[in-house]
Amino acid sequence: MKLTKPICFLLLLSLVFCTLFVPCTFNASADGTKTAQSLVDELTSEYNFTGVLYATKNGEVIAEYANGFANTAEGKEMTTDTLFPIGSLSKQFCATAVLLLKEQGKLSVDDKLSEYFPEYEIGKDLTIKNLLTNRSGIRNYQEGVVYGEYELSFEATSAENKQTIKDWIFSKALKFKPNASYEYSNTNFFLLSLIVEQVSGQSYMDFVKENILIPMEMHNSGFYEEMYDHPELAEHNGELTDPMCKGYAQGAGDLVSNAKDLDKWMTSFKDHTLLSEESYKEMTTDYSPTTGYGYGIGVVPNGSLTHTGAITTYVCTASTYPEIGINIFAITNDWEAYETNLFTVAYNLEDKLQLIYGDVNMDNTVNIKDATLIQKFAAKFFKFNDTETMCADINSDGKVNIKDATAIQKHTAKIETSLPIGEYIY
Repeated sequence: MKLTKPICFLLLLSLVFCTLFVPCTFNASADGTKTAQSLVDELTSEYNFTGVLYATKNGEVIAEYANGFANTAEGKEMTTDTLFPIGSLSKQFCATAVLLLKEQGKLSVDDKLSEYFPEYEIGKDLTIKNLLTNRSGIRNYQEGVVYGEYELSFEATSAENKQTIKDWIFSKALKFKPNASYEYSNTNFFLLSLIVEQVSGQSYMDFVKENILIPMEMHNSGFYEEMYDHPELAEHNGELTDPMCKGYAQGAGDLVSNAKDLDKWMTSFKDHTLLSEESYKEMTTDYSPTTGYGYGIGVVPNGSLTHTGAITTYVCTASTYPEIGINIFAITNDWEAYETNLFTVAYNLEDKLQLIYGDVNMDNTVNIKDATLIQKFAAKFFKFNDTETMCADINSDGKVNIKDATAIQKHTAKIETSLPIGEYIY
C-alpha cells in the first residue's frame, strides 16, 4: 500500500509547528477565589474540550482533566494515563539526543553535514546547529510527497523509506543561505536523527530509549512505529486509520507518551536531571529573536519553553515555566480540535494560571519573590529614558536593573522581608 497524496497532505499539516508567542501578563485575581482546577473546569466546560489536560506546580498536580473515549468500541474512557502520539514535541527529544552525544565528546554542533553525508554537496556549508535551530534553509521533506516528487510505501522497511526521503532532500537546493533566516522544517530533525544513528552506532529509537526515556523513568513512552496498536493508545478520531509508514517521522514527530511522562520531561528543564546545566542553557537559548526558537523548542520572552505537536488526528501543546515550576500539557485525538478548542483552552489556562493572585510561588501570599519574578519578565519590554534612569538608578551603575526595582519595592511596598535585595534572581 503506497502513501497517498491526501494522507500525506494531512501528515504534512500535522507535523507543522507554530512557535507560540502568546504574551502572558501577571495581575492579581479580582476575587482571589479561583484555583487552577476551577479554571480548568470552567474552560473545558465552556469549550466542550475532548482530550486530556494536565498542569503541575513543582511536581504537585494543580489541575487535571480527561474527557472522551480512548477506545469507543470498548467503552474505554480517557484518563491522564492514556497514551497519545505527540507529533513535533518529539523534536526536543531529538535535540537532547544530539546534546548527549556532544557531552560525550562524540560530535560538535559546529560539525559540517558533509562529515556525515559526504554525498550531500551542500552539506559543506551547513552545520548541525543550523539543523537544531531551523536555520538551515533545507526544504521540508513532506513537500516532496505532497507534490508527487517521490513515494513511500507501508510495505517498505524503515531503512528503505528513509533512503528515499534522503535522496529527495539531497537533490534539492536550499531555500535560503544557511543561518540567514528561520524556517520550520521537519527535515532538520529527520537528518539529526540519522546523525545520532551514525555517531552512536545504534538505531535512533534504541538510543533515545536507553539514554532518555529509561533514565527519565518515562516508562509509558516510546515510538509510534512500535506502539501504534498499543491497547492504551487513544484511537484516531477521524478518517485516517492507517499507521504512518516506517521511518517517515523519525526525529521529527515519532514519539508516543502521556501526560504524566511529559510532566517528568518538562520538569527536567528546571531540575537539569538529564543534561548538564550548560547544555540546557544552550538548548533553550533563543537563536531566532523574531520567532523564538532554541534547539527543537520554542523560547518565549515570558520565561516559558513551549512547542505544539500534531500527527495524523492527534494535536497537542506543552509549555513549561522552569523558573516558577509550572508545567501545562493538553492533547486531543480529534483533528477538528486543532481549529476549535484545544489551543483556546490551553492558552487561556496558561495565561490565567499565571494570573492567579499574582502569587507566582502559590503560597497564598504575594511577596517580594513574586514581585521580583514578575518584574524580571516584564522588564524585558521596557526601556527608561535618561531622566527616568537617573531617578531610579539606586545602584548608580548607569542603568536600571532588577536589583534597583527590588530595592524600590522593599522601601515603598511595605513588604516585610528579610530577603537581601535581588536574592531571588541572583
